[in-house]
Amino acid sequence: MVTTVAFLSVAQSADFAERRQRAANEFHDGILLLHASSEFNASADGFHQDPYFYYFTGLENTVGALLAIDGKSNESWLFLPSHPPFLKSGLSPEVKAGPDAERSLALQHVVDWDKLKGFFASHSAEKVSLYFASGAFHFAELPGNLLNTKSPEGPAWLQVILQKWSAFEGKEADDRIQDLMAVQSVEEITALRSAAKATVAALMAGIGAVKPGSSQRSVESVVEDACWRAGAHGSSFWPWAMGGENAVFPHPFTSFGRYDHLNSIFRPGDLVRLDVGCEWDHYQGDLGRTVPVSAHFDPDQRELWTIFVSAYQAGAKVLRAGVTIDQVFDAWRKELVNHRSSATSSLAQRAIASWSDRSQVPYWQVHTSNLATGTPVGPLRAGTTINFEPIASIDGQGFFLEDMYLVTATGAELLTPGAPYSAEAIEAAMRK
Repeated sequence: MVTTVAFLSVAQSADFAERRQRAANEFHDGILLLHASSEFNASADGFHQDPYFYYFTGLENTVGALLAIDGKSNESWLFLPSHPPFLKSGLSPEVKAGPDAERSLALQHVVDWDKLKGFFASHSAEKVSLYFASGAFHFAELPGNLLNTKSPEGPAWLQVILQKWSAFEGKEADDRIQDLMAVQSVEEITALRSAAKATVAALMAGIGAVKPGSSQRSVESVVEDACWRAGAHGSSFWPWAMGGENAVFPHPFTSFGRYDHLNSIFRPGDLVRLDVGCEWDHYQGDLGRTVPVSAHFDPDQRELWTIFVSAYQAGAKVLRAGVTIDQVFDAWRKELVNHRSSATSSLAQRAIASWSDRSQVPYWQVHTSNLATGTPVGPLRAGTTINFEPIASIDGQGFFLEDMYLVTATGAELLTPGAPYSAEAIEAAMRK
């Protein structure tokens, strides 16, 4: 029998207990419910834990469990499946109910999930908010006429609870959970540095694989291989090597619902959105560049890309604690408009006129990067890892640039040095 029972160090258990305490304070009027992943996927490289469940427990291999952080009692409950299916394979569960697990995990209650019904029943006489994470790419599993009217966006497992106890109300809490995760510990930042370093290597490998006549899939496989070779746990998300019109937002999002992931053959003259990330200890790298299929930008593309990079660097320069996303956009826009009088091509002139209106660049973004991608709540905070990611398009061509930064009190540390910026540097990387 293979045993994988989890025992955390005193420092680790204290860290996770502190995270749960912050969550209890944030959701003081209700219960935060976080569900471990229940999916076995034979085609995946391994079991992938739900990032929110992992953040508050440290359990990477616990399947199907439910964590309840009760804000009113300031206690946390971990409900473990009674008969996990993997027991038939001879693999022991990562953690077992009882006092040993409670001590190791610094949890007040680690119990069999048969006790879950009693837990909810004990709260059913009061009006309680059940907070949940819906996930970034959640699609309804049932038609609206079968869902709880107070919380139709809740996952199917929550719908059962809401139907049984009508006093409960489900409330989506992704942004609030991500905000709790935003300021990272020294250990988290160390993992993100490693993820970023591996991601630079994967990006460079992907740039070198882009050629006329090659396929999107072939570049994706090169990126995935490069992540593993760099010591990472594969890719943090499946690579996007979207060429031509596939690189123009929102078209790339349709890849999530396509078996072929929008696979296409790269054509001379097209631009490729190369967006890649490597995973390190569950933490996500994320980095990207715009790459010309022909190994050189045409004159109009080159001029516009040079302006795009200049605007990007102006926005990156203002990144620091206390700065808002609007202020970053204003710096980006100001530099963009500064090139209006000097731009010679119609492409650049029209792009500047369009992109300086924020409504015309709806996918321009700054997002957090840790166990999951999120949107910063309020001004940037020191200790947060962010991605600055302007996304724009013109005449069916996508332009995109992205790096990882660690926000500090006085600026932002670039975590992904070594990735090319200028047209010349990108072209040189393609020729290596």
